[in-house]
Amino acid sequence: MRKTDIRTFITAISLSVLLAGCAGSTAPDMAAVQTDFDAIVIPKQVQVAALGEASHGVREYQELKAEVFRTLVQNNGCRTFIIEGDFGNALKVDDYIHGGEGTAKEAAATIGFRIYRTKEMADLLEWMRAYNETAPAGEDLHFYGMDMQSADNSKDYLFDILRQVDPELTAKYEEALAFLNDDTIQDLDTDVFAAGMPDAGRLIQDVDQRKEQIAEACGSEAFEFARECANSIYNCCDIRKSNSEYNEVRDSHMAEKVHWFLEHGDGSLLFINGHNGHIARTNTTFYNCLGKRLADDLGDGYFAIGTDARITTFNSQTDDGFTETTAQNKNSLNALAGSVEGARYYIDLKKALAYEGWEKLLGRRQRITSLNVGSLTLLKMFYTSKIVPKDTFDGMIIFDQVGPTTVEM
Repeated sequence: MRKTDIRTFITAISLSVLLAGCAGSTAPDMAAVQTDFDAIVIPKQVQVAALGEASHGVREYQELKAEVFRTLVQNNGCRTFIIEGDFGNALKVDDYIHGGEGTAKEAAATIGFRIYRTKEMADLLEWMRAYNETAPAGEDLHFYGMDMQSADNSKDYLFDILRQVDPELTAKYEEALAFLNDDTIQDLDTDVFAAGMPDAGRLIQDVDQRKEQIAEACGSEAFEFARECANSIYNCCDIRKSNSEYNEVRDSHMAEKVHWFLEHGDGSLLFINGHNGHIARTNTTFYNCLGKRLADDLGDGYFAIGTDARITTFNSQTDDGFTETTAQNKNSLNALAGSVEGARYYIDLKKALAYEGWEKLLGRRQRITSLNVGSLTLLKMFYTSKIVPKDTFDGMIIFDQVGPTTVEM
């Protein structure tokens, strides 16, 4: 018997023992489980593949961004990485991976959120930059953002272009939108953003009226990105004025942004990354999430991969840095992870339903980990979400244990 056969046999025996205590249960056929992530292939009809993370601040989940993206580049011809980060900020990161100035660490910091200021994120950006150095024309990689919670870099990109065709108009909007300053934006009252929306709306109209001039001076692609920067500024105001509807409005605009990338892309697969709660095909909380909106719009053209772990040690964000925090949550899926190679596995949920033992397990409502940047871990209800796996995700990557990111402030 080969070593791989012996390992498979031992794994099957271990899982049978593990599940024997469940009356009437059948041990799942582990032939449905995949431990070689380099062999993951997304179905051809998929337009948007999403990778979620059960917690921000986890090393393994940030490393998965790179690992799964590299796999989709190789196996599915994917060329666009879209993160849960600001649209304008990410344009500067895209410039870096195309040979722009600075370091990968500085580029990671430019994304905006402190959770991305890590060695793991810098490693991804270094890999993308190196890939682009030898990529054939038209096959280079791009790094974009689908969020709109800040505005400085969207304003900078837009005004640099608009100034070339109408300096006076640019100066007018620089003054009118000066309140959208990333250093103080968190301190502003919602009424300030509501009051700024009319100016932001007129900015979009004025950019549209100068489409031909901008395209002639800077190119049609530059116009499209400048126009979307104007839209992002408007959406930033809309999100930040929304109070109790903040999450609903934010995810609706992120879904619109993904559709914009589909419309303006080259037709290749898009890869998006964010929290599980954003990318799930069904709502896991009280609002209509990004993933549900995309699943409703695209059907089988949307493929969501969730993550989970039995034990999660993560960098929980504080006012002045991070603190390592641990949360535990055992369920039917992550209970299996410790018995497979590498203590992690990938499972395509639809395909798994054809194998013995998985229908009941994947159709059972259970809690998965759901930690945010600064989650409470005293009670499980604060850091878990109840889901039916087969309804919520198309695939899942499950770990036994995960650890904190390597922070580079």
